[in-house]
Amino acid sequence: MIVSSKKGRTGYSIILDSIKHDRTILVFRGSNNDLRYNEVKIKKLKAKWFYFSTMMQESFRTLEKLASYAKKNNIRIMFNISSYLAKKGINYLRNILKKINVLVLNKEEASILVGKNKIEGLLAKLHKLGPEIVAITDGENGAWVFHDNIVYYGKPNKVKVVETTGAGDAFASSFLSGMIKKNDIEFAIRLGMTNAESVISYHGAKNKLLTYKEALGAMRKRPIKITKREL
Repeated sequence: MIVSSKKGRTGYSIILDSIKHDRTILVFRGSNNDLRYNEVKIKKLKAKWFYFSTMMQESFRTLEKLASYAKKNNIRIMFNISSYLAKKGINYLRNILKKINVLVLNKEEASILVGKNKIEGLLAKLHKLGPEIVAITDGENGAWVFHDNIVYYGKPNKVKVVETTGAGDAFASSFLSGMIKKNDIEFAIRLGMTNAESVISYHGAKNKLLTYKEALGAMRKRPIKITKREL
């Protein structure tokens, strides 16, 4: 579904690459901040899952209403927040966090939201805010997922990093795909990390974003080791 506006301006981003592997992203959100709930064609939303990403201002209030709608209609939600929303604080996000099923964020964002701590502490604090499943990524250090008092850890393969742009989105979207396909956390972690490793091996945020079939093949060639323990 695409919502257009004659008054606003389309948002866009400019990515400034550095000499090394990191980058700076300049963002103009434009009309991305202006999505109103009455502009969403609710009756056309037949999905079993909603994927929420960072929305601000009026658009965030629309997300809150969509979260309430999803809760009433047994639609599951993944929320992939950013540092922008993390800086808003727990009170700003509390209403939506208690309605979602999966929360995905990186370690820096988690620390901004609930305070600096070890990974286990971050997972526990975030879980108490409402999400059934919490996933935290930490670049070359891997990914952790918390569910039912079990901490899962995915150890990344060693790959040549060309650019990190898009790695977090690749992990989050592929993790959700894995949950939809098999409802299996270990499989979802492997799928997410495999796609993230592919993305960071090339320039561009999605130039080498793998299809499901391609990802399965890559998972067989370069398996991700998963360990788990009780928290």
